[in-house]
Amino acid sequence: MSRKWLSLAMAALAVIALAMAANALVVHASKGSSPIVISEGTDQIRREIQADGESPNISFIDSPGPTCYRASVGTCYLQWSNLSVSASTSQYVISMTLSIDGRIRAYHAGFFQTSMYIPYDMLTPGFKVACGGRGASGVPGLGYSYDYVIRAAETGGLKAANYGTVTCPADVGTVFMPIVLRP
Repeated sequence: MSRKWLSLAMAALAVIALAMAANALVVHASKGSSPIVISEGTDQIRREIQADGESPNISFIDSPGPTCYRASVGTCYLQWSNLSVSASTSQYVISMTLSIDGRIRAYHAGFFQTSMYIPYDMLTPGFKVACGGRGASGVPGLGYSYDYVIRAAETGGLKAANYGTVTCPADVGTVFMPIVLRP
C-alpha cells in the first residue's frame, strides 16, 4: 500500500514541477525584449500577433469567417466552420478563447499540444444571440451586429488574436396570445 502512495506522490511532484517550468518559461519570455504587435486585416476582420521583430513565434489563428443564421423566431446563432492555431517550434498552445461582445463564450485549453483544432461539430449549433429588428446595426434590412475576438496563447508567452464583426438577419420575435373568453 505504501508503494501506491509513494508513486502517487511522485506523480504529483512531477506535475507540479512541469507547471513550475511552464510558468518559468512564461515569466522568462515576458521579461525579455518587448514584443512587437503585427496586425493585418480588412474592415470586418483583423488579425494580430506578437513577434520578436524578426519572425512571428505563433501562427495566425485560422478562423474562417463566422456566419449568423436564424434558428427560430427572434433567435440567431453565430457559427464558425472551425478554429485552429499552431504554436512555434518547441512551444505548446496554452489556450484559445472566443469572446462575443466582450463576454467569453468558449474556452479551450491545451495540454502539451503544438496545435489546436476545434472542428465544426464542437461548435454546433453555435452561440445563441438575439437577431434584432431591421436596421438595428445601422445596415438597412439587417439585425444586430456582434463583435468577436478569438485569442490564443502559447507557453513562450506570445499571443495571437482575430477580431471581427458579424451581422445577423433581422427578425423580431412576436408572441401572439390567444383570446380566451370567460362565460
